[in-house]
Amino acid sequence: MKMRVQTGFISIVALAMMGLAGCDHYVCSSGANFGGTACTSSGSGLGTQGSGGSATAAFVFVADAAGTGSAGTIDGYTLNTTASTFGATPSYVAPTTPLNDSGVGMVVAQEKYLYTGYGSTLQIFGWTIGTDGSLTAVSGSPYSAPFMDFVATGFGTQNLATNPAGTLLFFSAFGSPHDDIYVYQIGAGGALTAVSGSPFSAPFVGNLATDGLGNYLYLTQALDDHTGSAVAAFAIATTGASAGALTPVVGSPFTGVDYKMWQVQGEPTGKFLIGTSGNSAATGFSGTDDDHLYVFSIAQSGADAGAITPVSGSPFATQSSPLSIAVQPNASGNLVYSFGLADNDLAFNPVEGYTISSTGTLTAASGSPFTAAALGDLGAFDQSGAFLFTYGGVIDSSTQVVSYQMGAFSVASGGALTEPTSTLSLTSGGFFAVTDPQ
Repeated sequence: MKMRVQTGFISIVALAMMGLAGCDHYVCSSGANFGGTACTSSGSGLGTQGSGGSATAAFVFVADAAGTGSAGTIDGYTLNTTASTFGATPSYVAPTTPLNDSGVGMVVAQEKYLYTGYGSTLQIFGWTIGTDGSLTAVSGSPYSAPFMDFVATGFGTQNLATNPAGTLLFFSAFGSPHDDIYVYQIGAGGALTAVSGSPFSAPFVGNLATDGLGNYLYLTQALDDHTGSAVAAFAIATTGASAGALTPVVGSPFTGVDYKMWQVQGEPTGKFLIGTSGNSAATGFSGTDDDHLYVFSIAQSGADAGAITPVSGSPFATQSSPLSIAVQPNASGNLVYSFGLADNDLAFNPVEGYTISSTGTLTAASGSPFTAAALGDLGAFDQSGAFLFTYGGVIDSSTQVVSYQMGAFSVASGGALTEPTSTLSLTSGGFFAVTDPQ
């Protein structure tokens, strides 16, 4: 039986080009900001190498485009480390979503709310997350979003993101005469209200991320070969009636060889961005490996506050080409992990872990690379920073049947990973998001 591993990435395309599951690459062997997770922490955690939390369980949600019958669903799973189980959430009732639409991203805000957008119906769906992992539609959901048919689609794209406090929701969308970023305030009960002045003009569309304190929004120009060409930066208004409004940072967009980023992620102190160019020799990518991670310093004050410049020593060598990254989000977190696809499409690369110092230097974490965690090319933390989830898919090339796998790993001091339960096998896949219980 010939199998291939499925990557989480596809091209940035309009809805008309979207496939059933939104994926187009596989590993041959006998799948949210990548759903993003919101954090509420701030502070100076660099150099502490703490595991960052005491969570005993987490909830995982996965967009299921196929669903059952005439509708798609959101599947729910629960990690319970006390019982050493990782499986379907007990008594979970899956909400209805559009059929054959894997959405345009999935994010959690405040550990309370789950959001995703669907281009086939031009709507944003929002749910309240119960203490038992259940989902209940927020007031007004689904929300009309006519721009949604021109939002980037497919796994691995971060065109949907929240700020760390989980009070704002951002979408990157194609537009005319310019591309745009749509911003919503997340109000009481998870209700969405467009920010005054939204949408805000952007130089291009692509992947979104904020700095660790939520002061700035960064947009990478994501290209069809899963690489980037520039980074744009915006200051986020944080107070008053204009909260959420975007203003371009002086010098933005940032161009040149050092800024060709596919994805960037902020770390908790708000001092640095970590990025990957997305270059890979695997099928469907750029054709050339870039075995590096990039670190940028964020200007904290002055006329160019929010501007980014490479730190000393950047880029930092990795053992394989990173297609995506996950950054520990809790206040004491200082860990970065990368995920990727082998050049021959035969396997996922071992997960690599790094600590980031107070000067932005990356150093390999204890035990890295982690062969046992080579379960996908996507990864995400829970908000506590105590658990890292990896995600990917495998297709039987003779039957074209896709199966998905997800691993949940405990993060030890120094970055070592251990899997407290067995790997979770899924029959369907799509964007995913992780949250700690309230």
